[in-house]
Amino acid sequence: MNEEKLRLYIGEKIKEFRKKNKMTQGELGMQIGVKNNTISAYERGSISPDSDILFRIANALDIEVDNLFPPAETKNVNYLNKIKDLSNEEFDAKEMLFFQKLIEKALSLEGEERAKFMESIKFTVEFYNKMNDE
Repeated sequence: MNEEKLRLYIGEKIKEFRKKNKMTQGELGMQIGVKNNTISAYERGSISPDSDILFRIANALDIEVDNLFPPAETKNVNYLNKIKDLSNEEFDAKEMLFFQKLIEKALSLEGEERAKFMESIKFTVEFYNKMNDE
């Protein structure tokens, strides 16, 4: 799923859960600390909420953050479950979202684009290791 489709999906879910909770955009905005036009933009998919805002939205709507995202494809489930298992002890919420986005991005690319993406990650890890081994 590309970024635009993901923004639209998340926006639809925010709207769906907001309406189920009988909340206005203004009420949700006040609870999470943004203006109602920002909620409107999230729901239209014209902008993406930051990860901390996603957690505030989920909290305000009394749902899990995962409910705002599309169900994981079967091939993604094992990777995402491994990351979730690690989250209990090792990683905070922002790191977890980053890992999820990283995996989803890698799986969304094909051929040369995926190779370039993976090479950039490999370079970053090798650079980090080299800088910290000295």
